[in-house]
Amino acid sequence: MMEITQIGAQLIVIGIALFLVGLIQGALIPAVKNSRMALSGHLTAVQCGMAVALFGVIWSLVELSFFLELFAAFGSAFGFILIWLGITIASVKGASKALPIAGAGFSANFTTEMTVKVMVRFGSLLSLIACTVLVFGLLPVLE
Repeated sequence: MMEITQIGAQLIVIGIALFLVGLIQGALIPAVKNSRMALSGHLTAVQCGMAVALFGVIWSLVELSFFLELFAAFGSAFGFILIWLGITIASVKGASKALPIAGAGFSANFTTEMTVKVMVRFGSLLSLIACTVLVFGLLPVLE
């Protein structure tokens, strides 16, 4: 039987909370400026929430130094939340530069466009690096 570590339990709570936010956002899709972008935000929250919760369940298998463990855990969660938040802001304000497919036909002021772009790009980079570290932390499971 796998044990749930303290970090694992925190990730499970964060993940389920993000999943819940995604479910609520799904119900609010028709109420925003860009419903296609809101659908993207809904799916991002639901999928990333499940991933973060799954990370929490398997966290006892991760073998990393304390700093890398914290970075992998909370870097991935924070990165996913930043991506979701950026997409959600874009859906409400109509920003489209960072996500041109879902944002086609919409635009927002420069500040909003830059805010969304920074959030989505930084969140993507942070979660990519954190998940890469997580993969290396799981490699000892293969031995």
